Amino acid sequence: MVYWVTSDLLGDWIQLPDCQPHHIIFARLFKKKLTGDLNASIDTCPPFPGKERHLLRAQLARIQHAAQLAPKGMFEVDEESQEVKFTEEQPAMDTETLKTLENWSHFWPGILKAGRCTHIAPVGMDEEETAATMEKLAEEDKAEERFKAL
Repeated sequence: MVYWVTSDLLGDWIQLPDCQPHHIIFARLFKKKLTGDLNASIDTCPPFPGKERHLLRAQLARIQHAAQLAPKGMFEVDEESQEVKFTEEQPAMDTETLKTLENWSHFWPGILKAGRCTHIAPVGMDEEETAATMEKLAEEDKAEERFKAL
């Protein structure tokens, strides 16, 4: 997802950089008030590996993954292409049904402790070592299901 911010009131729009996993990991460790200067350095302990633009982008990613909701049963993940699509039969929901939390789910997958939504297989290992490492990662940092209930 691409995010744009404006530096002034009615000023030029600036595209924020892509979010990196290490920025998300460090953004979880502290609270910081933003200055509005995207090129400002972030003075924290532990030191943040980037500028204010990277911290802002990491916080926006965390908010988006935690807060974007969809009605339960409206979307599904295609098994072949792993793309999100509308379900063939949409659930019949009226206003009263949508007032309860049980009928809502998170749209985006949760962000893992590693700063990603999924684990990535390490490079340079044989198949057995890779499978063992991926299994260990899956146990230590469990991925949540895509459309989990609230």
